[in-house]
Amino acid sequence: MAALTDARYLEFVGHQEELSPRVASGASYFKGALLVYDANGLAAQPTDAPDLYPAGIITGQYEDGDRVDEKAATTTVRARIFRGKVWLPFAGAAQTDVGKKFYIADDQTLTKTAGTKTVAIVALDFKPGYLLFDLRVTA
Repeated sequence: MAALTDARYLEFVGHQEELSPRVASGASYFKGALLVYDANGLAAQPTDAPDLYPAGIITGQYEDGDRVDEKAATTTVRARIFRGKVWLPFAGAAQTDVGKKFYIADDQTLTKTAGTKTVAIVALDFKPGYLLFDLRVTA
């Protein structure tokens, strides 16, 4: 899959940490995107760079008052994100995936193999088409 081109709505489980990190400029962010912290300490779209860490899921709310499904960040702005347990879509999800590592490929895609991906999270539960992950914990 490629990066998000439209908003997506995800199901969160339990308490979510609400954070407002600065997001990297020069990118478009969609509601429901999975972001990581980059080397500059900004929440950004995932890349293959080393030492990335899950930031959370963008909510579509920003410090400048915008509440939008898509935000083209031309300057560094703070975005509201949720970090905690969330059901993420995964084609072919199965009970046997629980307890396994998955790698963040882009702002909406997980893979079972690392390849050049550096951020791993562990599946905690399964339902058809989805796996549950806790973005506060990396593998």
